[in-house]
Amino acid sequence: MSLFRIGIIGMGTISHAHIEAVSELEDVSVVAVSDIKDREALDIPEGASFFSDYRKMIDTVSLDAVHICLPHYLHKEASEYAASHGVNVLCEKPVAMNRKEAESMASLQDRYGVTVAVCFQNRWNNTFRTLLDISKSEREGKLLGIKGELAWARDESYYSAAPWRGQMKYAGGGCLINQAIHTLDEVMMLGGSVRSVKGVVANIRDLGIEVEDTATANIDFENGARAVILVTNANTINSSVEIEAAFEKSIYTIKDYKLYRADAFNPINKELVVTDELRVGGKSYYGAGHRALIKDFYSYLRDGSGTVVSVSEASQSVKLIDAIRLSSEEGRAIEWSSL
Repeated sequence: MSLFRIGIIGMGTISHAHIEAVSELEDVSVVAVSDIKDREALDIPEGASFFSDYRKMIDTVSLDAVHICLPHYLHKEASEYAASHGVNVLCEKPVAMNRKEAESMASLQDRYGVTVAVCFQNRWNNTFRTLLDISKSEREGKLLGIKGELAWARDESYYSAAPWRGQMKYAGGGCLINQAIHTLDEVMMLGGSVRSVKGVVANIRDLGIEVEDTATANIDFENGARAVILVTNANTINSSVEIEAAFEKSIYTIKDYKLYRADAFNPINKELVVTDELRVGGKSYYGAGHRALIKDFYSYLRDGSGTVVSVSEASQSVKLIDAIRLSSEEGRAIEWSSL
């Protein structure tokens, strides 16, 4: 079995989920890492070389793939540099800052003959996979509507610790692109093709940041279903993300890492369907999906058997955020086909 030699670009919090997942794969080894912080401040995998510039790392070390765990504004730049040097890419969310950047990212695979995949690890959660299968089967009848709700807490210390998070030109947005993008992705997978979007973005805590801390949106789908999105970073705690799907015969709810079913005519009595696996020793709301996603990524590189999230797929959530923002600016519904 040949060994995949990989590099990690960006050694922030999320990189540890990647390193943990890779450590469980016998044919994948972290041989290099890159970060602008001093080496002494970082927990570097044993035997890995350290670089302060990811370009030098890619130029110097023979790599099969890199995991990009950088701030949003560097995703496109780093992905393109790696791809142009024949290195496969696994990029953290969001795939890009806006749909224009995402379109450029989508061309990398064909231009350079490499795989470029995106981390939407919540697609691998037991709860969401089960709900998506139920929706596709239509055994509960027609999908009528979806609710996606995220109420988390981000205060001054969150933005002062990494000032790029509060600046539009570096983050591309606030709670929508940084916290709720997984929820948006799941809602769109359930709902299907979008017809129109109307939304509002706002700052309700006045933390001196440029990006939104609160947003709401209505999404009309081509199949007649409708979704409502409710997102905020102004909560006092990180509450469980909730996704609710209403069908003709039933209502399914993902909350507290569990999927529940209730009859449409008796929504109070809920039965447990399936539970998610949780990540041990880290932020629970990351979930355990990174492990399954990364295993699939290397199965895909090895023999094509794994599933990956393409840039084109991942760019749909970025397009949705652009539509919500444009709708808020112009005070009107945005037709999906016009974007």
